[in-house]
Amino acid sequence: MNKGAATACRGRVGAPTTRQPWVTHVATGGLLLLLAACSSKEMDVCPRVAVLSDGESLTRFQPGEGRDILDIVFHAQIGDVVATCTYSKLKDDQRQVAVQLAPVFILSRGAANPDGQVAFSYFVGVVRDGVILNKQAFDITTAFVGNRSRMVLPDDAPPIVVDVPLPYKGAEYEYQILVSFQLTQAELNYNQNAPSDAD
Repeated sequence: MNKGAATACRGRVGAPTTRQPWVTHVATGGLLLLLAACSSKEMDVCPRVAVLSDGESLTRFQPGEGRDILDIVFHAQIGDVVATCTYSKLKDDQRQVAVQLAPVFILSRGAANPDGQVAFSYFVGVVRDGVILNKQAFDITTAFVGNRSRMVLPDDAPPIVVDVPLPYKGAEYEYQILVSFQLTQAELNYNQNAPSDAD
């Protein structure tokens, strides 16, 4: 990774200036993103955060050719992304913004999941001017309790921190932070070919 590039990691939780949940759905190629502003005396602006539309859900099937409802191990959805931003000044009047974010997952247990175990990965990517600067995957392992078939799971212990260097005024507008499930090609194809609610 190049020195000075934005990085994503866990830990180092600072004091946030604001706490605002939002979810934005964007096409993989279009990157039409929501601009979320953090309130402060100088009206500092958070870099854009979005969930890729093709990667906002994950349907995991049991091994084999079956793709029936009875073959589903679990279904996962990114239901929200809670984010905060904290600005700090570096040397030579340069600034940096630390974006803390925590995806909230909605999990549904499938018929092909007798032990209730759930394991998946998602990634956070940092994009600047259409170029991917950093992409880091995070693993989630959990289990449904008892006979429960639905679970809401925030990944906030600790939140993910994305450090974004701001060498000049307005640089925060050039960055986009993307969140998505880490999908296999088959899972991506399933998302792209699944009928919508309007069909």
